[in-house]
Amino acid sequence: MMTEKTALSSHTAVTIKKNYTQLETWPKKGYFPGTRKGYFLETVVVVSVSICLCGLIGNGVIFWFLCTRIKRTRFTIYIFNLVAADLAVLVYYILVFILFVTPFYVDLYFSRIMENIYSFVYNSSIYFLTAISTERCLMVFIPTRYQHQRPKHLSKIVCAILWALSCLVSLVVYISCYPRFLSSHSEGSFYCDAATVFEMTINLFIFLPVMFFTTLILFVRVQKNGKQSCSEKFDITVIVMVFLFFIFASSVRIIDAIAYWDQRLDAPIPFLLSLLFDSIKSSANPFVYLFVGNWKRKKIQEPNHIFLENALKYKENMTEPPQIDQKQASRHPRPQT
Repeated sequence: MMTEKTALSSHTAVTIKKNYTQLETWPKKGYFPGTRKGYFLETVVVVSVSICLCGLIGNGVIFWFLCTRIKRTRFTIYIFNLVAADLAVLVYYILVFILFVTPFYVDLYFSRIMENIYSFVYNSSIYFLTAISTERCLMVFIPTRYQHQRPKHLSKIVCAILWALSCLVSLVVYISCYPRFLSSHSEGSFYCDAATVFEMTINLFIFLPVMFFTTLILFVRVQKNGKQSCSEKFDITVIVMVFLFFIFASSVRIIDAIAYWDQRLDAPIPFLLSLLFDSIKSSANPFVYLFVGNWKRKKIQEPNHIFLENALKYKENMTEPPQIDQKQASRHPRPQT
């Protein structure tokens, strides 16, 4: 049995396992059966699995609508990639919860691959949400310059770059912290610490502040416009998604960052709760689309995917010169000089 320290404390599921060994030894420790704390942990696991299953169904439906029913726009491309990342995160969580309560043996390298994939898709979801709020903010406040200078396939290019960046970050941490690749690189080494700080810097000090301030700008705009903002359902969708993200996920990431340096925070209950909060975050977006899309919906008998179109509806906010109706122009011809 391996009793090594956790791989990456910035990865939520891995943080839970600090001092409780890797995935393959969880159920064999006899930690929770028959105790009050154990019943609490089991309850959290059951609730989390239920939430993950609901999230899988919801994100699966949204994914199918985006593939078959929804018109492809600059923002639906981001949403499509965000849904794909959330689906992968939820699958990982379900596997983790199953392994937590069952005596299945998991190979060490398989568990590390799972953790690396989790880091990859989780970071990608953060990056896509940041890209959505940033591009919407640019569209609202510099519409003319943005519309004329924006490349045609910018959304696809940005998504490819963000996937690549997330993959790079995950691989850097994975290679730096596991001695399988370089014997001088191990958990707790300088290289592992530097790689973890690199990941935290990108997530906590670059993407999260950009996401926060661009969404705050959109929120101020919605509040300022009052009733006129009711038609801007996409702005409301973005604001709610980011708000839920900061409630359920950002605080967990901050705790993970602190726990990397302070081992006293290493306890199974708070970090299992962090898994619960992460599960809620990854499962919540389909219900946000459903709520915002049906908000002030007039027609009841409509196709099921209409709520998603309404939730992703936005205006270009282009400042174009007023155009004269052709009929009015024919009735009132311009005087010739």
